[in-house]
Amino acid sequence: MLHATRPSIVRAARTLTLFVTTLAVAVGASSLAAQEPAGELTLITTAGRRPLATVSVGGSASIALDDLAALFQLDIGEDTGERTLTVNTSRGPIVLTAGQPLASVDGQLVSLDGPAQRVGGRWFVPLDFIRRALARIHEQRIELRDRSRLLLVGDVHVPRVSAQYRPRAQSGRLTLQITPNTSFEVIEDGGLLLIRLDADAVDVVRPAEPRGTAVRTIELLADLPGIAIEPGPSYASHRIVSGESGDSTQLVVDLEAAVPAVAEARPAEPTDPGTGPALGDAVPAPDFSAPTEIRTIVIDPGHGGTDEGAHGPEGTLEKDVTLSVAQRLRALLERRLGVRVILTRTGDTVVPLDRRAAIANNDRADLFISLHANSALRDAITGAEVYYLSIDEYGQEARELADRDGRYLPVSGGGVREIDMIPWEMAQARYLAPSADLAGFVSSELGRRVPLSPRPLQEAPFRVLVGANMPAVLVEMGFISNPDQEREMAQPAFQTLVAEAILAGVIRFRDHLATGPYAPSGEAPLDTSASTSAVQGLNGR
Repeated sequence: MLHATRPSIVRAARTLTLFVTTLAVAVGASSLAAQEPAGELTLITTAGRRPLATVSVGGSASIALDDLAALFQLDIGEDTGERTLTVNTSRGPIVLTAGQPLASVDGQLVSLDGPAQRVGGRWFVPLDFIRRALARIHEQRIELRDRSRLLLVGDVHVPRVSAQYRPRAQSGRLTLQITPNTSFEVIEDGGLLLIRLDADAVDVVRPAEPRGTAVRTIELLADLPGIAIEPGPSYASHRIVSGESGDSTQLVVDLEAAVPAVAEARPAEPTDPGTGPALGDAVPAPDFSAPTEIRTIVIDPGHGGTDEGAHGPEGTLEKDVTLSVAQRLRALLERRLGVRVILTRTGDTVVPLDRRAAIANNDRADLFISLHANSALRDAITGAEVYYLSIDEYGQEARELADRDGRYLPVSGGGVREIDMIPWEMAQARYLAPSADLAGFVSSELGRRVPLSPRPLQEAPFRVLVGANMPAVLVEMGFISNPDQEREMAQPAFQTLVAEAILAGVIRFRDHLATGPYAPSGEAPLDTSASTSAVQGLNGR
């Protein structure tokens, strides 16, 4: 049984790969004058794990030969001309020649990805020297896994894990294929569901993408070692099914939702048999109009991963602020409204712009809210702004889509069904009116809590909004380029105020929906001229 607390587990769970650690084997700066770091390997032995630095030499990832000598107790002999060197092992020599992508391993030639090179007084060899030369004659088992950057030495057990997650309404199923067969245990600790494998490390060859409401995150815990599942709002319990097939273990984790209460049955209202449709009469089609209730909301924390977004003068990053506010907003919406909330990213990852709207469409979201922090060339500009889509640049076709009624098809039993035949890039055109209203409500609530810009409500052709097939807005929480506002935006209190304002705006929009259906969208009443921030952001959000 693990005894880690939830904070420590959650901090560890943010490690999405097996080898995010600090460099422990540093290569001296004087010897790497022309080289750049090329990541690191994670060395796995029966004694534990440690990082091993690599550098780029001649365009390929290489490792210092003296680091390998210290690790594997090798003896390196060099000729007087500094053109060849001999690596002596307990089972025979390896001879390398500078500039030649070859090695003589106990008298047999093997090819390498690159030559051995002497730089700054040190010899460097390509990484495949470990596999193709050293592993052939070393007394211990050596395995280099290039894709996962793992170097396995000795009698260690590091299974490969292929994961797949499928949502099922409010529940979900996680399937793990573990090769070779590995024993495991599943425990609950600190609000997490932990799958601990009986192994020295875990090599995740296919990660699982969490979706739906039964799970928030599915991440690797290198120190466990195993997988950590953070349950979502609909999770109530789990069920485990496992079995073996050949040399693989299959583990299925069903994440079950709470069983809804069954309403007390009431007797059916008596009907007049003379008022029903006669045989052969047309049966009225069911109502396919959009529901007025808000059940699912997708929150889009802007940017992420290598796409850092705007930078503040003191180094605050837009991607960090948006994710923090999104997490606070998700908690408020789930707690106060009981709605299903999906984040387009739950960690520091890159999500393409078109993928963000696709997530909302695939999960049949009722609202799409994209969060950002603004930036301007003049650091005096400040204040929050809320945008909805402008269709001006999409031309007459977009306006016709916004104004026209739906198309109708006959359905079985008589009647017709309204359908939308709209190109993806025009999806938002049908939701301009509700999007404008939602933006207005959010802008009004932001003004009660945080500073607003002189023009807090605007239209702009932001790419991230184009494909959303539901009311959608983009919230610029403030100008991170302003030093004072940057410091505010980094504070939890400010982030909570923004989240509360958006929650209040959503509540007002929900209440507005209850007053009746929307008419087809027409011309937007707002000033569509672009501000300084809007000009910078066109199509870039």
